[in-house]
Amino acid sequence: MLKFMGIDESKFPFPTPPNTESLVEAERSLKTLEALDSHGKPTPLGMAMARYPMSPRHSRLLLTIIKILNSQSGFARPNFILGFAAASASALSFPSPFLMQNEFSGESKEHNSDSDSDDEDQQERKRQKKKLMAMLRDSHAKFINPSSDALTIAHALRLFELSENTVEFCRVNSLHLKTMEEMSKLRKQLVRLIFHHSQCSEKFSWKFGGSEDVEEAWNSESDTKPMQFIEEEILGEGICAGWADRAAKRIHTFSASSRYVRKVQAVQYQSCALSDTIYLHRSSVGQIAPDFVVYSELVHKNRPYMHGVTSVKPSWLVKYASSLCTFSAPLEDREMYYDPKKDQVYCFVRPIFSRHNWQLPLHNLPVNDGSIWLKVFACALLKGDVLPCLKEAREFLSLSPSVVLGPVIHRKVGDLLSKMKTGKKINRQPSSIKRGMESVSIFSFS
Repeated sequence: MLKFMGIDESKFPFPTPPNTESLVEAERSLKTLEALDSHGKPTPLGMAMARYPMSPRHSRLLLTIIKILNSQSGFARPNFILGFAAASASALSFPSPFLMQNEFSGESKEHNSDSDSDDEDQQERKRQKKKLMAMLRDSHAKFINPSSDALTIAHALRLFELSENTVEFCRVNSLHLKTMEEMSKLRKQLVRLIFHHSQCSEKFSWKFGGSEDVEEAWNSESDTKPMQFIEEEILGEGICAGWADRAAKRIHTFSASSRYVRKVQAVQYQSCALSDTIYLHRSSVGQIAPDFVVYSELVHKNRPYMHGVTSVKPSWLVKYASSLCTFSAPLEDREMYYDPKKDQVYCFVRPIFSRHNWQLPLHNLPVNDGSIWLKVFACALLKGDVLPCLKEAREFLSLSPSVVLGPVIHRKVGDLLSKMKTGKKINRQPSSIKRGMESVSIFSFS
């Protein structure tokens, strides 16, 4: 907020000034979220995020979902997805509403047993404990989304709001009533905020109706379809955008001496921001531990466990946390290509993520070198990727399209490239391209 208001945080009269390390970490986080540019100035996205009276991470989630849905067509339930996005942001703002064993039973964690305690009583307590744990698992299983803890809680929140008796719903499903009520209030506030701020930013304004349409989609009992895979992916991508600097990678190595890990079935992860090993609790994200996740926070019990876990694709980390990546030089064994929809030339690079040097899948980056850009564009042109009508004329080419990618040793290639440039700009007008190709006799048009 201080950055949005143009106030130098080092000169702001805080009642209790934060330490310098906290300010540096906060600025680093805002840069990762793309709220600030490399000079520490608010970006257009950052200006939109600052209008939400909530954590930048949660506003980043919502704005990312809005941007994705506005930029792509063909989604059958955009208002339903936005409703789940608001619910997910709300879910990630509170502790888990699922009651644990000690909360449910009301028993104290401390239990003093005499050496003469009856073995039958101990066995009975164990049986009751197992029965209680099985009941809690069964209660929670009906809400589970295997890709995200946030989506699991969002699903529970939707059914909570649709229930006729919320108190009974929480009792039957072992949910914390007060937490669910607060989540519901925040979700509704977020939906109203989205449409209030849509008037301030055309780029992030919602194009599929109003807040009443989102509420109708969210509260529609007739809409019993399970969430589609593509809808889960969009929501997962939004969550990744808000917590990409809290990514963790699964550690597949296993130490035979780690008897405790085997006993509790805790999967080990390496956090991109920490040196210590962190753990995925067995109640999180289904039965199979993902290779890459993001988490909202760490809960320290006998060891650090991730809370608010969502499975993510490695490519999302590059997309939403590029400031944490280092990229190799363009790969020579992968050809550059021209994308006619974006009018951009791309090369392939190998990304390395975080200080732990995680190797991520190959990624494409835009090429800004004018001479390389021109050659790749010319090659795509001769292949018919720019003007589809040229595909039928490829058999009449006197030279292979790939020749233009190498050194200019043919006069015709040099003439073609020079004809396609007007000063420092590349001329992409079809009529100009046609005249240029005819003038250098690449082939003749009838």
